[in-house]
Amino acid sequence: MAKDWNIMKLINKQTKERSHHVTPLAQESFPAIKRAFSTRNVPESAIQTLLTGDLAPKAGDLVLARVDRLRQHLRIELPNGRYSRLFVGDHIIVCYGNRYAADQFESLVPDSLAPCHLVAGGGIASAMRFRHPKVKRPTEISPLGLIGDSTGKPLNLIDWKPDPGPQNKRYLPTFLVVGSSMNSGKTTTAARLINVLNQDGYRTGAIKVTGTGSGCDLWRFRDAGASHALDFTDAGHASTYRLDDKAVLGIVNQLGDAMRNQDIDVIVMEVADGLLQDETRALLANSDFRDQVDGAFFNAVDSHSALHGVECLQNLAYNVVAVSGVVSSNPLARQEFQSNCAVPVVTKKEISQPGFGIDLMERLATNAPEKVMQA
Repeated sequence: MAKDWNIMKLINKQTKERSHHVTPLAQESFPAIKRAFSTRNVPESAIQTLLTGDLAPKAGDLVLARVDRLRQHLRIELPNGRYSRLFVGDHIIVCYGNRYAADQFESLVPDSLAPCHLVAGGGIASAMRFRHPKVKRPTEISPLGLIGDSTGKPLNLIDWKPDPGPQNKRYLPTFLVVGSSMNSGKTTTAARLINVLNQDGYRTGAIKVTGTGSGCDLWRFRDAGASHALDFTDAGHASTYRLDDKAVLGIVNQLGDAMRNQDIDVIVMEVADGLLQDETRALLANSDFRDQVDGAFFNAVDSHSALHGVECLQNLAYNVVAVSGVVSSNPLARQEFQSNCAVPVVTKKEISQPGFGIDLMERLATNAPEKVMQA
C-alpha cells in the first residue's frame, strides 16, 4: 500500500493515544487493501469505520492489519480464491480467530490490539502459543484497528452469516469423512467421494463443519463436482476451535438445513483434525450429530491409528463404511489393518471407479430402508 494512504497518519496518532476512537474509513483506500477469504461474506458496503485503542477483540471480528515480517505464510487467500503474494507493509483485512492445527500452530485470540500473527492463509489473526517444529514461525502482523459499521460497532462474521432458509427435515443420505489427524487424507477422500457420486448420477452437496477458515477445501469440493459447498464460515465462524458443543452442533444443523433446501441427493460432510481434538471428539459423541450420519469413512496415516479409529467410531454406533486416506497407499499397512478388522480399506483409485457411488447408495438402502423411504 502507498505510504500516502489517506488515513494512516490518523490511525497511527489514535493508536498511540490508547483510547477508544472511531474513525471513518475512506472507501477510496479499499483497492489497496487485501481482503482475506475469511471475510468474504461481509459486504464491502458495511465497512465504514476503524476502531482503535483499548479494545479486546473477539473471535470473528474483522481487523485491519499491517504485515510486519513474512515467515510461514507468504500469501493470503482472497475472497475469489486467488492467493495474493504478501509484502512487508501490505495492509490486510482478516478475522480474529483461534486455531488448532497439530501440524502447524495452536493460537488464541489476543486480549488487545497488540502485534500478533497471521496463522492461516485464509485470513486468521491470532497469537501463537505452539508450533510444529517443522514449520516456520508465523508471519507477524500489527493490527491497526477493528473494522466497524457506520455507527462504530465492530463487524463480526456471526452478524453476516447467510440465511439457510426454513428449517428442513427432508432426509438426505449423509456420509461423514473423519480422520485420525490433520493430513490423514480426509479432504482427498471427500473430494473423490463427491466426484464419483456426481459421476454416478447423484447431485452432491459438500459440507465442512469444523476447522480454520480457508477456501482450499471448498474449492476442491466444487472442482470435484459438488452442486453446493459450504463450510463453518458460512455459519458465521472464522474457525471452530474453542467453540462450545452447542455452537458446533448449531453449525452442523444450519449448514444441513441449507443443503436440504437445495436440489441435491446426498451430502458428504467432512470434520477437521483428528478423533482426539476436543471439538471433534465432542461432536462425534453427540447423539444428535450421529443420527444425521448414515455412513462414515475413516482416514488414517497408519494401521494402528486406523484400527483404533474404527473401534472408536463403532463404539459410538457409527456405521463405518470404509477406511481410506494415507494408510490406503501402503500395502503392508493395509495388510496389518485387514488382518485385525473386517472394515474394507479403499484406495483413491478404488473410490474413483465408476459405480462406487451406486454401490454405496444401494448398500445404504439395504442397511437403512426406513430412512431411504423418507427421501
